[in-house]
Amino acid sequence: MTSNVQNRKDIREAFATLLETALVGTGLPAQKVYPYRVADFKGRYCVVAVTSGKANRSKQAQVTRVTSGVNLEVHTFVLYSAPPVQATSSPTAGSNVTILVPSTADFEVGDVVTIEDASHTERATINLISAGVSIRVATLANAYTTPNVFWWTERDADDRIDLLEKMIADVAMDNDTNDTWAQLSFDGDTQHDPVVIGGREYEHEITPLTFRLHSD
Repeated sequence: MTSNVQNRKDIREAFATLLETALVGTGLPAQKVYPYRVADFKGRYCVVAVTSGKANRSKQAQVTRVTSGVNLEVHTFVLYSAPPVQATSSPTAGSNVTILVPSTADFEVGDVVTIEDASHTERATINLISAGVSIRVATLANAYTTPNVFWWTERDADDRIDLLEKMIADVAMDNDTNDTWAQLSFDGDTQHDPVVIGGREYEHEITPLTFRLHSD
């Protein structure tokens, strides 16, 4: 009887699909999950990639039976920071405050942005965008003079990579066994390795996982 061990590719793609469902979509923290290593994020600032690691196969007593284990690495890439957009208006304190900006390309409804001038700084949530013209924030506690609007800061990067680590761990724990693998477990500590991709600096965290496969 010919052996037919499980292909590591199937495990990698299946786990990436679980992450895509959990992490990508309106109100969720990632923009894309790739089931392989990528060199171009196409402008995205929050990306997850699942890549193959080592494999371990040992033969059982039966001639054609083996016990298989494979390792995967989940790579999280989060943009470290981005330059601000300078407003072309001077918003006052209040609710549903419109801020004129030269570009809205980097903003999305629901984003929490940092508003800052020489006198004040605060966080505000975007609730409306007029493409190419303005953003509207739910509330401002202070008045500002042509402030800088930061759509992504070092604080945002740390908050996002922490949230992604937690949600990836949740997916792993909620899928410790299924029809594709017999057991899923963590393979030691996560690793941090900041990288520069396309001229932009990203925080980079690697989560190692071990999958024990069904007998072949």
